[in-house]
Amino acid sequence: RDKVRELKKKNPKKDITVLIRGGTYTLTKTVVFGLEDSGSEKQTITYAAYPGEEPVFSSGIKIKGWRKLKDEPNSLPAKARGKIWVADVPEGLGRFFTLFDGDKRLPRARSKGFLPARTFNYESSHGNMNIVKPEDRPLLTVLPFPKGALKNWSNLEDIEILVCPVPWTMNILPLESVDEDSCVARTSIEMTAPAGRSEDFTESVWVENAIDFLDERGEWVLNTRERKIYLWPEGDSPGDNIVAPCLKEFIRVEGNIDFEGPIDKPVRNLVFRGLTFTHGERDLWDKDHKGWGLQHDWEKYDRATALVRFRGTENCAIEECHFKNSGGAAIRLDLYCQKNRIVRNLIEHIGGMGILLCGYGPGTKDVNKYNEIVNNHIHHCGEIYWHSHAIMVWQSGHNRIAHNSIHHVPRKAICISGVRVPSFEEGDFAESAKTIRWKEIGEDFLKRKFWTRVVERTEWRRWDRFVPYLHARNNIVEYNEIYRVLEKLGDGGAINLSGGGVGNVIRRNYIHHILNSICDAAIREDGFQKETLITENIIYKCNVDGIVRRQLTHVENNIIVDVAGSKKRGYRGYIRFGGFGGGPEIPGGRPRVQKNILYDSGSNPKFYSIDPASMQIYPEDCEADYNLFYCAGNPELAVGFLNEQKKGGIEKHSIVADPLFIDIENGDFRLKADSPAHKIGFKQFDLDKIGLLEDFPERFRDKEDK
Repeated sequence: RDKVRELKKKNPKKDITVLIRGGTYTLTKTVVFGLEDSGSEKQTITYAAYPGEEPVFSSGIKIKGWRKLKDEPNSLPAKARGKIWVADVPEGLGRFFTLFDGDKRLPRARSKGFLPARTFNYESSHGNMNIVKPEDRPLLTVLPFPKGALKNWSNLEDIEILVCPVPWTMNILPLESVDEDSCVARTSIEMTAPAGRSEDFTESVWVENAIDFLDERGEWVLNTRERKIYLWPEGDSPGDNIVAPCLKEFIRVEGNIDFEGPIDKPVRNLVFRGLTFTHGERDLWDKDHKGWGLQHDWEKYDRATALVRFRGTENCAIEECHFKNSGGAAIRLDLYCQKNRIVRNLIEHIGGMGILLCGYGPGTKDVNKYNEIVNNHIHHCGEIYWHSHAIMVWQSGHNRIAHNSIHHVPRKAICISGVRVPSFEEGDFAESAKTIRWKEIGEDFLKRKFWTRVVERTEWRRWDRFVPYLHARNNIVEYNEIYRVLEKLGDGGAINLSGGGVGNVIRRNYIHHILNSICDAAIREDGFQKETLITENIIYKCNVDGIVRRQLTHVENNIIVDVAGSKKRGYRGYIRFGGFGGGPEIPGGRPRVQKNILYDSGSNPKFYSIDPASMQIYPEDCEADYNLFYCAGNPELAVGFLNEQKKGGIEKHSIVADPLFIDIENGDFRLKADSPAHKIGFKQFDLDKIGLLEDFPERFRDKEDK
């Protein structure tokens, strides 16, 4: 970097490429590229792997001096006795939360799961179960536990709990106190919501990093008071490749950010290509985090949580890089980030988010946009923070997310979100409330009461006044292949939109084989979201709804086959009609639900269902027509369903017929020439373009991709 600065002065208009030889480079502090390192319209600066070699950047500090543990504590499980090794924490290395053995992250010792011993009565925020009243805030640090589940350990500051206070979020929090007599513990950091129970979960709390639970090979415990690491190695001894990370953020490209002002100055035309990043640390919430979390606290606002971070960049790129085996997120683009490219990367076995676009909070500063996330393979992210998504777009618009292969993810594949309406009114501890830029919105806006809880179906809850400040708009999500996502927790869609702006397009994605039946949908428009186009997608063999649509959202020309296999919840359906955050009297016309193929190979499908929210949009509130329904195991069911819809004045030109797929058994959803779907105006779309492109790096391809 420093040599390039000198070279730039001599050749300000000539492209510069730095080739990095293979090998492992250990970083102990973040490398920052600022305005002095920027390229220009006439100059691109590239940091790339030397051809045929793999430069690896790690923050792993080797743990040496392993020895068999002689003085075993009484709390060590019987099965682990005689098998534990111990080493001293290296000088200068502080507290760490992850440990690696070469290319594998080692799990911390963890207890069996349990449920909170009791729950609390409190007034909750609409749609997220957070508190509303300041006097209820102490509940956010209270955990009633079953007798014997927790102890007042001597190194209590090292012990963390993993808690899912709500079905869609997981917190990792340090303990502050444990009263073994009253069976009440307190955390030193607030939870997303008071610890609760869900009918879908049999356990929602776990304890980590106590030697009492060191009972499996590969597990470890850190005691910072003793400055010792305890490990049950997977082999006969720990070996020479055990490392602990010392950095969360390896590379930061940062322009001149005027956070409160209107204009930022970005770094331009920097490219990182062919580099590998591994052994990064995960982040920890702090005591002031309430109000700074992105939706449901799934990530943090403007925070160093990723291996590579752009903060104030334009026309920069991350190409053909490998992010693997790390504790936090892989990539994030914060605040001003425009026309950047994240392309042809492999992201695997990451503790947090795969890729995050995080713009400014609601206000007039809309400067995170026109980025490309294209042709990436993302799998097994969220291995530590289970609520992490493969790709999250927050307050960022006009982006293209295309040709990505996403699978084995605990939560969403792609999430587009912003700030929901209640956060504007419920105090600075509400979700994302501190990100709101009130100086730009204006004091007059604060005085208006524009959202109320209502149950009258005829009343429209408008949030049009918010829309100019919700910047997750006009994103295009297309040609992605998504499967085995939503693997943990509950709620959510594989592609999910909530609290964002208008004009988003979800098209030509292939979503299949979602197994978790306590989540919601393959494609879901959630609360306070509208004016989305969902078209030309294929949804196949999913244990959840096909599409959940709300407000002025159009669902057209999609293929939905064999979904909602579980039907655990009564409102499961191929298309679910909901009204959370709105109502049926929709300004701008009626939403279209047209030219879709809904096919079930069984005998008892539910083609349409109604969300049990208080404000409904029913099928008859939509322009529902020209659809094809078919139930291979019970054709008369589809006939009866369609007749009922016609009685309600909709589906006048829809039909019941076998769509005649070319080879549905092998996932070939092309239509035969004589398919009746052509008669209703269904337009065949190109399936061959879905998924990774041919120029995805051969070295990243595995047998599955080929």
